[in-house]
Amino acid sequence: MNLQKAIRQLELKLGTVIDLEVLHPAFAEMPELQLAPDQYHHHGDFCRWAKKQPGGINACAANKARSRKVALRGRPFWGFCPKGVWDYAQPVLFDGELAAVIYLGYLLPPGHEFAPGWNGRRPGELSRERRREIGSYADFLATYVRLELECYRESVTGRGKKRDDSYYLDQCRHFIERSYHQNPALSDLAQILHVNVNYLGGVIRRVAGKGFRELLADRRLQEAEHLLEHFHGKYSIGEIGRKCGFPDSNYFCTVFRKRTGLSPREFIRRHEADESESERNGDDG
Repeated sequence: MNLQKAIRQLELKLGTVIDLEVLHPAFAEMPELQLAPDQYHHHGDFCRWAKKQPGGINACAANKARSRKVALRGRPFWGFCPKGVWDYAQPVLFDGELAAVIYLGYLLPPGHEFAPGWNGRRPGELSRERRREIGSYADFLATYVRLELECYRESVTGRGKKRDDSYYLDQCRHFIERSYHQNPALSDLAQILHVNVNYLGGVIRRVAGKGFRELLADRRLQEAEHLLEHFHGKYSIGEIGRKCGFPDSNYFCTVFRKRTGLSPREFIRRHEADESESERNGDDG
């Protein structure tokens, strides 16, 4: 069993959305702990809708930061997002430090108000029996993660592993990959790796030839180009920007033009023209 498959199976069984905030380097190194991209953040249809609302991404990030502070106490707790949806948060402590927070959510206690404007599936009802069931499965996931972290520690100790510069760059790329659509900071990665943030930033720039913010922007714009090429008919420019970590449409357009020399709409038109040209050349052949 690996964690990714276990989460998928539990989501189907419980009718919840499960994701993790990971704070330990083992999640980037151990195949058993690596997750699908959407499992590193709240990924249900409702959460995607909520983040599109004015101030939604910032409100979500602030709420997640508050949850992390509470999770440092090491005890599971119930919390709710600004839109009224409830989550169960299960901290995973390892060697006395917070290694991850497991969230099981999209639930609503009986009689509680729900977000106006949402027309999709309503959250599952959070009955007393449901609370116990979710708490039990959250504890199961936390136990599994701790056991894998034990294996990771033993393997690192056995190899006498030395963290060279390439290790830190690999961790940086993994960190960006799982969080580029949010608001990741180099200080967060430094905390996960237990190193000084200035030292880490210097290593990344020396090895990659770019700083953390540049690498983050590269990944965001790479995803933006992909979505503009293949999904411009499904999403608006603003929606594509938000999916790539740009909460403001104007800022997204400014950064995109600075990097590519084109606005997002000009990029789409050029891509369509290139496709038409390729089709004509194919017909001529």
